Amino acid sequence: MGKAFILREIDGLDTREICKVLDITATNSWVMLYRARMALRGCLEINWIDEAASE
Repeated sequence: MGKAFILREIDGLDTREICKVLDITATNSWVMLYRARMALRGCLEINWIDEAASE
């Protein structure tokens, strides 16, 4: 998950390039990106948003 996210968001690769680098299908890359975004969202909600609300 993390590698696909970094390739997309940091390195700016498109789906085709991510698939080539990771040797995966386009559908698999979309699923990995979705899961990585949801994991990041959960982490931010717990560690950033909740802390800001409690201050």
